[in-house]
Amino acid sequence: MQIINKKYLNLNKLRKSFHDGKPFPHLILDNFLTQNFFKKLNLEGFNTLKKQGKNFNTDLEKNKWISKNSQLPKQIKLIINELNKKEWINNLSRLSKIDNLFSTKVSNTDLANYHEMKEKGYLGPHVDHSSDPDTDSPHVLNLLLYLSKKWNYKWGGSTLLFDEKGKKIIKEIQYRPNRAIIFLHTPYSFHGVKKISKNKYIRSSIYVDYYSNEISPYKNIKLNFEKKWFKHGTFFILPKKIDYLKIKNYSYVKTFLNYNIKKFLFG
Repeated sequence: MQIINKKYLNLNKLRKSFHDGKPFPHLILDNFLTQNFFKKLNLEGFNTLKKQGKNFNTDLEKNKWISKNSQLPKQIKLIINELNKKEWINNLSRLSKIDNLFSTKVSNTDLANYHEMKEKGYLGPHVDHSSDPDTDSPHVLNLLLYLSKKWNYKWGGSTLLFDEKGKKIIKEIQYRPNRAIIFLHTPYSFHGVKKISKNKYIRSSIYVDYYSNEISPYKNIKLNFEKKWFKHGTFFILPKKIDYLKIKNYSYVKTFLNYNIKKFLFG
């Protein structure tokens, strides 16, 4: 069964669009999965499973749940397996001009591939973990795939792309069923999710990350900010400076310090 729309099996022809993306290279692919596969995709049964993944409910990560890959239903696993095949990874390498691209060998057990967000859900500006959990190789690309069958842009849930400081929204990419986004991941690729308004539907998505064995993975890419990679954890930007003094934000303060120290020393 064909899973990925065949017109996206050669992304090289979309290379210019990807690299021209602002604030950092990205590409929007509508009708990413074939019509037949997406039509048969059923998330209802999955929503009723006992979920032993991880819940998030803070000011920066609200009403969010991520799965454990061992619990994923067959159809979701099929998509993830397809996005981790050598042929697809080579396709991404040609698009991004990043050499020695690969997907993690730990099968994202710790990172999780399937995410859900409900009413009032929100994800503040952040950059994801910088390296592969197994090899410490640089994290260089993200792929997001929207799976909900019904969604209205008025409900929010858009992916937001920020400037290199994570302060200003540069682009809003609306959540649409069967839409995929590929974007360059660097220590300055701040992104987030627009707050979801009241509605009865769940914002479902697949997240896959890719890595490179290159010491300077962005060397072939023109960027408007620093190209150097440095190691850091997932790092969120708090709305106000005073928020860093609040006890409830202790975990975010730790990542803030780690990120900025590494940036000063190695960025």
